[in-house]
Amino acid sequence: MAIHRIHIRPTGGDDERDFARSFAYCLSQGVLGVGWQVTPETAQPLSWEEYEKLATAKYGLEELSRVRYVHDAVKAGDLLWTRDTQGKYFLAKVEPSPAAAAVGEAWEYLDTEEGRASDVVNVVRCRILPVPNVDDVPGKIVACFRPTRTIQPIVNETAVLYSKLLWNQLAAQDEFAIPVQEPDLFVYLDAESTEDVIFVFLQSEGWIVIPNSRKADTMGYEFIAIHPRTHERAIVQVKTGNTALDASCWAAFGEKVFLFQAHGLYTGVPTGNVVLLAPEAIAAFVQSNLDIMPRDVRRWAEFARTRA
Repeated sequence: MAIHRIHIRPTGGDDERDFARSFAYCLSQGVLGVGWQVTPETAQPLSWEEYEKLATAKYGLEELSRVRYVHDAVKAGDLLWTRDTQGKYFLAKVEPSPAAAAVGEAWEYLDTEEGRASDVVNVVRCRILPVPNVDDVPGKIVACFRPTRTIQPIVNETAVLYSKLLWNQLAAQDEFAIPVQEPDLFVYLDAESTEDVIFVFLQSEGWIVIPNSRKADTMGYEFIAIHPRTHERAIVQVKTGNTALDASCWAAFGEKVFLFQAHGLYTGVPTGNVVLLAPEAIAAFVQSNLDIMPRDVRRWAEFARTRA
C-alpha cells in the first residue's frame, strides 16, 4: 500500500467558496478526487479506456497527468491525506470502486450533477476520518501540502508508518500492521519531531527558544535559545539516524552548546561549554510529560511504551 497527499481544488483555482463546496461534496459522498470532466455518450459507467479517449480529445495528453496518477497509483487500501479550507486535516482509506471491482480498480468516473458542479469527477471511494488536532499531523506531512501540485505520494518512511498508526487509532481497529521494533521512541520520530522534543525539553529547563532561529538553512545547528535569568545564549544541534555528533568540534563557540544524537552516537571529548543530552534521559522526560508533548510525539511515545 502507499500514502498520498491530495488537494481538493476545483478547476485548479483558489476561490474558497468553490473549494469549500467541493470539499463538502467529497465528505458527503465519501470520495476524494480531481476534475477533468468529459461528456460521455451513454449513461453507463465509463471504463478507463473510454474516459481516457474522451479526455485526451478534450484536454490533450499532458493535461491528464493528475487523473492518470489517481488511476495508476491510488489503490484500494492506500491512505490519503487532505485538508479543508480552514486547515483541518483528514485521513482517508481508499476502498474498492463498486463500478470497477471486477478489475480491481479504485478509480472511477463518478458522473453526477453535484460532482460536476464541484468539479470532482475522477474519484476514489474512501472512508474519510477527521484528524482531531493540528499537532496530530507531523511536520513531514504538513510539508507535503506546500507544493501546489494536485496529488503526490508521501514516501518518507516515518511519515508512512505514522499514517498507519494514526489510522489504526482513528478507526479504533488495527487495520495496518506496525512493525515491531525496539522500544526506542526515537526509532519512530522523524527529524522535525525530534527537534520539537528538544525544543520542549529546553523550555522546561528555563530556556527560551528563538522561533526565527529555527530555519532549514542554518548551518550546523537547529536553533538558538536564551536563558532569561542568566541571559546566557545557547545553540542547539540535533541529529537523528546514524550520523554521529563530534563533541570536540564545538570548543570554538562562545555560547553554550546543547548536542542531541537520538541514538547516543557521540564522538570526541566535550569541552566545558558543551552539554551532551542522553537519549534515555530525553525519552524519560517525554514519557513523564506527555501532556505537554505535540500529539504526534505523544502517540509514538504511548506506542513505544506498549512495546517496552
